Amino acid sequence: MIIDFHTHLCDRDSVGKPFWDSWAEVTALRANRPPERVQKRLLEFWDISGDMIVKDMDAAGIDKSVLLAIDWGLAHQLGEPKLGIEEINKIYADAARKYPERLIAFAGVDPRRKDAPKLVAKFVKEWGMRGIKLHPAAGFYPNDRACYAVYEKAAEYRVPVLFHTGEMLKPFYFKYCQPIYVQEVAVDFPDLTIILAHAGGCWHSEAAAICNNSTNVYLDLSLWQRRLLRPREFYQALRTLLDSVPWQRVLFGSDYPFLKLLVNQEQWVKAFTQIPKSVKELGIEFTDQEIAGIMGGNAARILGCQHDSG
Repeated sequence: MIIDFHTHLCDRDSVGKPFWDSWAEVTALRANRPPERVQKRLLEFWDISGDMIVKDMDAAGIDKSVLLAIDWGLAHQLGEPKLGIEEINKIYADAARKYPERLIAFAGVDPRRKDAPKLVAKFVKEWGMRGIKLHPAAGFYPNDRACYAVYEKAAEYRVPVLFHTGEMLKPFYFKYCQPIYVQEVAVDFPDLTIILAHAGGCWHSEAAAICNNSTNVYLDLSLWQRRLLRPREFYQALRTLLDSVPWQRVLFGSDYPFLKLLVNQEQWVKAFTQIPKSVKELGIEFTDQEIAGIMGGNAARILGCQHDSG
């Protein structure tokens, strides 16, 4: 079983226009393409039904994907989007209901919302969402006591909490996304399952240290597709990570659809399941057990999914 632990649904109304403008600008710079050309390709992202991601999952051989709703409404750089927080989360819950065997929805709630604990209760208990996604770049530090009521609810309902960690596109400030601020949460809530998205990004060593010294912290590999442009460096970085933390704490993720124009889902899956012989010739090796755990076994344990180890 292959499980992608980090995906999204996208449309223009769920986040503010400055984000999409920044995404197009940065992507154009990295790809050496005109921003206008990249903007046009945003049309390939729009889907709130779940149809597009399931089609791409089928092509890549991905069995299940975790859909992460995002609450950026309190970010002063963006402001509330056209869709309200409940509307955004309902889109995700509805997609998971449409494809119950393929999609798993996590709710997106800014802990600073005055009714955040009630929203978590509604989304998890009434709508069947199976985790919480928090995006500190909206303007809060994860160890702020204002966030703790949401962690208490997540612990009560026994659902995981996934934090964005690492760098973030302008106009956001990613100082809030340093993994060290989650370490305090991991200590204060030892029974709460915590995932550090992007394996900490630019702070990957810090994220690995936190994971290696906690029993409830996991790392997802979304956004690592950018490393795949230099295969030797990618596999060496992956081997170094697995030598730093238990492989049982590492999760396959893509951040779909944001990098599909760079590395599509099929290519990303094959990077793990069809490791080139040239990599092994360099002395960089991975066990079948490590790959099986990363690609789905570890996620299945977190999510309570039946896992086919064969």
